[in-house]
Amino acid sequence: MLVPTLQAAVEAILRDSRLNGAIASVCVTDSAGAVLFERNSDTHVVPASNMKLFSNSFGLYELGADWRPETRIWKEADRTVVESTGDPMLTYDQLVQAREKLGLNRRLPVYVHEAFAPPWNGNWEYGDLPNKYAAPVSAFTVDRGSFSVWNRQGHAYFKPEGFGVKVEMIDEAAPENTRYDPFARTIFVKKSALKKDGLVDTLSLPHPDASAASLLGSSMHPTESVPSRAPDLVISGPRAIEIVGACLPPSDNQLAEQLLMLGGAHEGPLGADPYDLAAKRETKFLVNAVGIDPADIKIDDGSGLSRHNFVTTRAIAKLLAWCSRQPTATAWRAALAHAGTGTLSRRLKGIGFDGKTGSLDMVSSLSGYVTTANHETRIVSIVLNEFGCTEGDAHQIQDAIVKAVAED
Repeated sequence: MLVPTLQAAVEAILRDSRLNGAIASVCVTDSAGAVLFERNSDTHVVPASNMKLFSNSFGLYELGADWRPETRIWKEADRTVVESTGDPMLTYDQLVQAREKLGLNRRLPVYVHEAFAPPWNGNWEYGDLPNKYAAPVSAFTVDRGSFSVWNRQGHAYFKPEGFGVKVEMIDEAAPENTRYDPFARTIFVKKSALKKDGLVDTLSLPHPDASAASLLGSSMHPTESVPSRAPDLVISGPRAIEIVGACLPPSDNQLAEQLLMLGGAHEGPLGADPYDLAAKRETKFLVNAVGIDPADIKIDDGSGLSRHNFVTTRAIAKLLAWCSRQPTATAWRAALAHAGTGTLSRRLKGIGFDGKTGSLDMVSSLSGYVTTANHETRIVSIVLNEFGCTEGDAHQIQDAIVKAVAED
């Protein structure tokens, strides 16, 4: 049931000349999923971080809101053994405390059995890989696969540590102040870049599982078996809904990729190509449980960093309507970004909106739940691709549509 007043208002916004030549896909529905307005809602678009709505709902559905990951540790005479179901929020401090509590010998090897450890996604841009937001995924990890470089009085140092990464000073004529090569495990820094004390950068660990293992012992060795006795220590992670709540408002890529893997692994081992099998299992969930047309979605990762993902806005709207009917609906909506907070800290203030943003070069997405003036819920999904205006302009247009929906 299309609403004429809403249709006229949104059509007027979409005639903005700043969208000339762009792909603008919009779908607005009521809380039950009945379409109130649509424009190109069946067009395949790159969703950027709106992809996190799919991976997070998949992980939450498969695991259950109260599921907790576990990291199990055994202290053996000649080794330390670790089994990880996948705790994406395991920290440096937790692992150091475990080592001290068990009195582990750091000269002994660490044998690790983990639910998944895929290589970097093959469709991520090479230039993204050094950054924290593109850290590789592994079930056994530390500090979300990242580490920090700091400066004190002109000297670069790592906090809490560098996990074997080294710093090399480079010529002042170099084009960049800092450059990190995760494969060579080297950070190249100009002296002039170290003028101000404090954080220099937060970067990705090329092998988070090996870095985590190094806090418990020496070299890491993958294993398929663990001791038959009870573990000497179990580190219990946050509930699944808490991981979702830590992922969506700040748009944390690492947590989204972990939720894709956790959801996929819950059905069974992910085999030699975890990304492929996890994507297939997520697609099955979206088609069979949510009712999304398989032609409306192609999954390549969990975060939206890959440009090989595509969705339609009608698929996003259908997912959000489905989520609002689940037992976890209240917790799910609370876990989203809200107007004036998270990635929406400077947007939509004064409007009742709970949802998710997304951004890549020439991609901007905004989807979520809008509370209208008469306290009804509307679902809106807006994805803009290949626009020639600024990202700020794209945000203004999206926010105008949300405001029109709220006022309708």
